[in-house]
Amino acid sequence: MVNVSAPANWYPDPSGNGGQRYWDGTGWTPHWVPPPPPNTPYGRGYQTWKGAQLGRPASGPGALANPGRRLGARVLDMLLLVPVFTLLLVVTLLIAAPHFGPMFPSFTESRSGVSQATPGFLWLYLTVFACAVVTGLCMVAYETVATARYGRTFGKAWLHIRPVRVDESLLGWGRAFGRVAIYWVIGILGWIGLVDSLWCLWDDNHQCLHDKVVDSIVINDGTPQSAEARA
Repeated sequence: MVNVSAPANWYPDPSGNGGQRYWDGTGWTPHWVPPPPPNTPYGRGYQTWKGAQLGRPASGPGALANPGRRLGARVLDMLLLVPVFTLLLVVTLLIAAPHFGPMFPSFTESRSGVSQATPGFLWLYLTVFACAVVTGLCMVAYETVATARYGRTFGKAWLHIRPVRVDESLLGWGRAFGRVAIYWVIGILGWIGLVDSLWCLWDDNHQCLHDKVVDSIVINDGTPQSAEARA
């Protein structure tokens, strides 16, 4: 039996069924892992899966979500915003395109100097960029509301994963906004945004950089009991 003052860690399952159960420092959690293969002792070497130090099981409900599944959820959410971008672009072009002028104007000299017309393709690029920025702001609003109000976006719901705090409590409005806002801001910085998205591949807790800032993780859905329920 574990002493009530024992630190949070994995200990032999008190039910006597073998395996290890995670003690969070105040009580037993529902996270359990089966016994190791024969001739493999318990201990630090056995707890090598991602998220073991956070009390996450190696797989199944409550385990850290696979990076591939996280990517799939992100792609699904982005596909939901494609119609928004398309509608914005079409409407903006219908209104502004007649005022663009020639796509590739010729530059002519006059006695007073050089008269240069602004190329139409430059206005086209600026229009596309502006519509992309507005769509990005829509993404920030959508993900903030979906995460804070419903616990996850449609993409994450389809793939049965959800973002939570490290202690498994809900993110709340502030952290939900901060998480997606940081992702969006870093994303427009080119390769830095790519590093943010790829960071979860080698991180011990499968966290991206925006996860680390707001102290969040992404877990498989269906966790039997949350930290708030145990409190």
